[in-house]
Amino acid sequence: MVNVELLRPVFQTAWGPDTCDPHDLANWRPENPARGQCGTTTLVAQELLGGELVLGEVHVEGVKTGYHWWNRLPDGTDVDLTIGQFHPGEIVTGGAIRRRPPGPPLGRCRGQYELLRHRVLSTLADQHPRLSVDRPDLPGQARSQAPADDSPTRPGEPPIRIAVVALTDPTGAVLLQLRDPRAAAEPGQWALPGGHVEAGEAPTQAAVRELAEEAGLTASLHPMWQDLRPDLTGAASAVELHVFTGTTEETTISLGEGRPTRFVPIAELPEVDLSPTAAAALHRLVTGVAESASNTDRS
Repeated sequence: MVNVELLRPVFQTAWGPDTCDPHDLANWRPENPARGQCGTTTLVAQELLGGELVLGEVHVEGVKTGYHWWNRLPDGTDVDLTIGQFHPGEIVTGGAIRRRPPGPPLGRCRGQYELLRHRVLSTLADQHPRLSVDRPDLPGQARSQAPADDSPTRPGEPPIRIAVVALTDPTGAVLLQLRDPRAAAEPGQWALPGGHVEAGEAPTQAAVRELAEEAGLTASLHPMWQDLRPDLTGAASAVELHVFTGTTEETTISLGEGRPTRFVPIAELPEVDLSPTAAAALHRLVTGVAESASNTDRS
């Protein structure tokens, strides 16, 4: 039987910058993995434990700075798996029951929820195969056909290759593109421009091509990060992600595919519904810039 103590370490290992609410992304750190995870965590926990969702407020020196979610179990016990995220002086107050609409969330952080859910259920299926928790149904949602493991590849099935670009303008603003709400992966969220690496292409070539096709921009690109990530669409065994970075003096965007695309200042990223992939890449970009600046100040 699934219980809180079994789930606690599973969630802790599943959290990352790509499951964090973008509002808290700048403050997410491996040593504080619960930061910004309350919304997605309570949804997945409710599916496994039942009960209600509870919403409170976060106050600092008497001023509201945000909201906080936790779970109330069927027996009335309150369970807060992400309470450890708060710093001294951040006080959670109140707490009102909030009814969850049927089906998966369709608004902000939908991709983060789906990724966290995948990781948690995959870990449970792997570590506790006798538990009857494999892919629980949601009201109004068909049972997921995603693989029951989070391994990056399967024998005989190569991953699909994706190249994306974290492009900045001279002010440091990042180029983002709004994904189609009907897209199979990360629909309706703001993502980095990019796409599939075609046969015979190197990832760098694909990044340059996609940037020109989607935004009409060119830049000198450099590899920033490579990762194997689960393919939540079920179309492939995994996604081989290649992230490139660069800076451009060109700021006039020519839309090649008709999707909204714009440079977003770093200070505005907390208010943007970033896709999980974009969040993971930009967290590395921004923290790397911050670390470089810090090192420069000390030299």
